[in-house]
Amino acid sequence: MRIILDTDKKTITVPWNYQDKLDAINEIIMEVSQDEKKQKSFTGYIDELWNYCIEHSDKCVKTGAKPFKKKDNKEVNA
Repeated sequence: MRIILDTDKKTITVPWNYQDKLDAINEIIMEVSQDEKKQKSFTGYIDELWNYCIEHSDKCVKTGAKPFKKKDNKEVNA
């Protein structure tokens, strides 16, 4: 599941079916542990992922590839 943090707009974008996926995760938690305290909340799950990734930044934080810039045909044919 991809969750996008946009620091410019100060937004977090989740998939359209994020709540369904979260419900499925919580269902598995209940089947395994029977402990409602271990269930994930909508924002708590994002916070948990963020904290884990920052703690393990050497493995979890990745730098994206440099954007590809298409060359102008006029320059290529000149």
